[in-house]
Amino acid sequence: MNILILGGNRFFGKKLTSLLLNDNHTVTLLNRGNLEDGFGDQITRIKCDRNDTTKMKVLLENKNFDVVYDQACFDYHQATAACEIFKSKTSRYIFTSSQSVYDEGSDLKESDFDPQKHVIENYETAESNYGEAKRQAEIAFEKYANFDVVSVRFPIVIGSDDYTQRFKFHVERVKKSLPIYFPDLDAKLSCISSDDAASALFFLAQNEYTGPLNIASPKPLQLSHMIQSIEEHTGGKANITSQKDDKNHSPYGIPADWFMDCSRAESLGFKAEDFNNWMPQVITSL
Repeated sequence: MNILILGGNRFFGKKLTSLLLNDNHTVTLLNRGNLEDGFGDQITRIKCDRNDTTKMKVLLENKNFDVVYDQACFDYHQATAACEIFKSKTSRYIFTSSQSVYDEGSDLKESDFDPQKHVIENYETAESNYGEAKRQAEIAFEKYANFDVVSVRFPIVIGSDDYTQRFKFHVERVKKSLPIYFPDLDAKLSCISSDDAASALFFLAQNEYTGPLNIASPKPLQLSHMIQSIEEHTGGKANITSQKDDKNHSPYGIPADWFMDCSRAESLGFKAEDFNNWMPQVITSL
């Protein structure tokens, strides 16, 4: 297949690119070109900031793709522009959305956020309100796309290649016994490895499913279990504090359970690995 990835040069987008190349697909990456992707002449590159829609239209003129992956869409306006730009250029669009479209809760199902029913009060960006901005992006695809769209609702993605370094924050602080603050250490959240995130996206290129889809490890991760695992595999001792400040607040700190039900993905034939199978390796690699 002829495939375009918006992004694709870091984290699980880069792993997705590798999977597609290994399966002999033709891959084009469209991004700002600020990072070396390491794929040499195996891929085609289009250097463009997606927010420059005029330039993007010109660069994509007379180009068509079997599948478009959008790893870099964060709000309503970007999604609306994508619907216009890719009109009649693809039949399948796989959008990386987020678990952040849901409020806190347990066993959250795809129906717990319905873009057809959500009312936009103010347009948001990833910086102003990440979860609401992702909701609004899903709404735009629902309203304007004339191609099939899958909105993949990923939770926290964990890997040694995570440029956000959110998981590394915990590993380094446990190693050094630096204070870590959690609103609720017993809270459970969904997570997924960067390898599984890439594998899920790869799977969806060859599946006919459309609509929202939760993708995560099969059971939620209790934060206390994460800390215990880090202690076990680093030999460090966590310093859990009840005194919050700007430096010690866990980037995974949530006040209540926040995890998804992934039975729909499993019914399609995709099941991510249990975090116990991959988390120790990530810990020891950091």
